[in-house]
Amino acid sequence: MIPYIDSHCHSHVLPHDAWEELSMTGMVACVISAGNPAVYREVLTEPPGPAEIRRCWEHPIRFARLSERRHFVRVFVAVGVSSVTRVRGWERLVEAIPEVAKDPAVVAIGEVGLDPVQHFGLTWPMADQEACFAAQVSLAKALDLPLILHTSSPRRPGEQIPQRGADLPPEERHRLHYLERDMAIINKVGLDHARLIVDHVDESIIEYVHRETAAWAGISTGSLQRYIAAAAVADMVTRYGPDRILLNSDHVGYRAIDLFSVPKSLRELRRRGLPEEGLRRVAFDNANHALRLGLPAPR
Repeated sequence: MIPYIDSHCHSHVLPHDAWEELSMTGMVACVISAGNPAVYREVLTEPPGPAEIRRCWEHPIRFARLSERRHFVRVFVAVGVSSVTRVRGWERLVEAIPEVAKDPAVVAIGEVGLDPVQHFGLTWPMADQEACFAAQVSLAKALDLPLILHTSSPRRPGEQIPQRGADLPPEERHRLHYLERDMAIINKVGLDHARLIVDHVDESIIEYVHRETAAWAGISTGSLQRYIAAAAVADMVTRYGPDRILLNSDHVGYRAIDLFSVPKSLRELRRRGLPEEGLRRVAFDNANHALRLGLPAPR
């Protein structure tokens, strides 16, 4: 068993038994990304407003108070206004984040980032997404908080994409295109890349993250929405090294998930011969440092 931090998940929606299994796989801490109502398997017919998103923040913050006692797992929370569902009155939510961030469980802003793929068919014009995202990047800079950057979901047949066919890049460049737009905003605001975790990194964008940024690369392995096999994770760590890579499950409640995805990836890295120091970096140290969790090194 390799102790690890799941740097990005929505596991608060999972049942008690799933938490017991996760803790037995070696998960000692996790960061729950809060702000997306889709993780509750809700079906919305109109854009949610501040009250609905605040409830999405408050639930995992309350859960964080009892998780260590109940499951022997430290839970931290990132709060933000996600772009994958159009939100009414997002300005009021951004104004509320500094007060919410005073809670000791809250360690980051996120996940946030541009995405034309939308839940519930409630399409959010890109110009408004950009304004909301830029406001949160500025807030992360002002509060000196890490920012968890959501990179665009893969395009699939039937997904809700506003203005389908207009201003959309070729499918093979889809994720890179929106990451470049995200980074243009981040660089204009002047957010320190040391405070930036580019998440859902896969083979299509990892070279850009390592070449064009000084950010951390978060590889999401556990949701079939963007599943990455253990062998592919090991390939990326082998090619780019363990110094800027951290792992997460991105577990959600509305799609099939693999509860063991992170430990499977770590075991594959051990089989590939990654030295124990590098393994510890990918599993624990990088997330602990990037998110400033202040956890003691596992024994």
